[in-house]
Amino acid sequence: SASRGVAGLAALLVAAAALALCLALGVHPLVSVAVVALTFVTTAMSAQSVGQTGIDPMEIFGLIVLLLVAAFSATAQAALFLIAAFVAVACGLAGDVMNDFKAGHVLGTSSAAQMTGQAIGAVVGSFVAVAVVVLLLGAYGPDAFGVGKEFVAAQASVVATMVSGVPSVEAFAIGIAAGMALQWAGLPAMMIGLGVYLPFYMSFTAFLGAMAKATFDAVQKRRQAGLSSDQRAQRQADAQETGLVVASGVLGGESIVGVILATLAVFAA
Repeated sequence: SASRGVAGLAALLVAAAALALCLALGVHPLVSVAVVALTFVTTAMSAQSVGQTGIDPMEIFGLIVLLLVAAFSATAQAALFLIAAFVAVACGLAGDVMNDFKAGHVLGTSSAAQMTGQAIGAVVGSFVAVAVVVLLLGAYGPDAFGVGKEFVAAQASVVATMVSGVPSVEAFAIGIAAGMALQWAGLPAMMIGLGVYLPFYMSFTAFLGAMAKATFDAVQKRRQAGLSSDQRAQRQADAQETGLVVASGVLGGESIVGVILATLAVFAA
């Protein structure tokens, strides 16, 4: 159809722009083509991760491409870092689009309107993200970021480490083999891998959230014991919506308050 043709042309144009960007960074033409091809693969993996876990480990996909490029070419470290950033942003957008399209399908939202909103958000978000990072650096200084610092920045620390080479090739190979084995066995390899990769404080926070959700569901089930099946289904839908709103408010509110505090610190300095 015409819409698919337009989408395919847009994808080709984006790939061409990405290829031109890689060449402008001084990356070898074959490496540039490989980066674009691998980005298509990792964006599909990103969409799968979001569908299975609700989490998009986009920096992991950036690291996968980074390590492959570093293993088979003599690409400069600065270019490797930019390649990882390029892939991570693409995967982040892919996961976000798929997640939003899923919600839009449930709610009956126009997919064309969603795509327009995603395009606008991608452009505006790039400026907002840079502004937030500048605020944080101005408020706390560069020494506040990193392992053991005020802002752990786990993903950034991992990427910075991998740019210099894999610390343990054996552990990396074991992880790849274990992931492939889990995938072939039909187990959620992505979810298990995230549990291994994420720092304990992140995993423990997710555990607390899951326990809170389980407790909330148990209380709601007890309250709905005497209701009819239709009433129980309606109450469960309402409770699910309420839980999502509360969780989203906590997650988003934490980020907003952090940016507000950083802004106040900059202007108070």
